[in-house]
Amino acid sequence: MSLISQNKIKIEGGMSSMTDLVFLLLIFFIILSALAKNAVDVDLPQGGVANPSEQSLASVVIRPDNTITLNNKAVDISQIESAILAAVADDEDKIVELYGDMESNYGTVFNIIEISKRNKLKILLMSKK
Repeated sequence: MSLISQNKIKIEGGMSSMTDLVFLLLIFFIILSALAKNAVDVDLPQGGVANPSEQSLASVVIRPDNTITLNNKAVDISQIESAILAAVADDEDKIVELYGDMESNYGTVFNIIEISKRNKLKILLMSKK
């Protein structure tokens, strides 16, 4: 008498349903990553009203043709550093207002910012309200 069973049950899982599940998860995460924001939401404080008449400011204006004026006087780019330092020489706060036209060269604006940083001057980048 033999105890061996005639019915052999194969224990195999269907892999087609597993691959369908993996592809659905892949599509789900691709769509979520495309919709996710890269920026961090930060609640910024409101700016106060500055009163520039109390401080002597060096007002630098860069026009669309990259000509520079300092306190309404035309200045050459090679002499701008000495002119800014002369304008803020007596001021303890040493603040520079920078008005850059949208059509002006980015390099010119960056040079003014670099001059202010090198001489430890505070710089205000001015914009429209």
